[in-house]
Amino acid sequence: MQPVHFAIAAIPVAVYLILIGALRLRTRPLMTTGWRDTLTLGIAASGLIAIGPMQLFFPTQAALHWHGWVWAALFVLYLLGLTMFLLSCKPRLVSYGMDERQFRETLLRAAQPLDPQSHWNGEILSLPSKGIQLAIEPSGATRVHQVVLVGLLHNLQEWIQLERAFVAEGSQISCPRSLAGWPFVIGGALLLAASITPMLSDPAEALAQLREFLSR
Repeated sequence: MQPVHFAIAAIPVAVYLILIGALRLRTRPLMTTGWRDTLTLGIAASGLIAIGPMQLFFPTQAALHWHGWVWAALFVLYLLGLTMFLLSCKPRLVSYGMDERQFRETLLRAAQPLDPQSHWNGEILSLPSKGIQLAIEPSGATRVHQVVLVGLLHNLQEWIQLERAFVAEGSQISCPRSLAGWPFVIGGALLLAASITPMLSDPAEALAQLREFLSR
């Protein structure tokens, strides 16, 4: 694999790993939605998509007429596909940094202003008067927790209110730094260095390879 190809694939992944590691080293949790979480992962994978499927199905004939604009069209198509996938996903709320007890308590405090009858029933948080139920989904990490909506979303405005309350409550929580963040930061930094160093050592060759990649 040429250095430019490796850099295109690796740099977004390296930045994503550093970001995830930095989140785990913070003393404040990050509260986000499943849509934003998946969108970030989709952006991190964009380089792999560019040297994989986009190269495999590259419209050579169109590139003869539209040149570099073909790449813009391909990435717009990728973003549209990613957007359609996001819209098909169940709404989720995600927390990075808190333990399970903090996550449960924070989510319950966020839900109670919307529905004072909100309560946990095992792994399910119920908001009876709003007809909303949230189920805990395993994340595979002790300090990454998420809940997914059970059933259909009937009122988007109420869901947005719950999201905002969840973020507001989480911003007041402190959590210990997780040493598990260091392998992500170090691995991402090493990957970033490995992808950038060959291009810095020979910028002219890297530019030529980039032009060849774009022009096909």
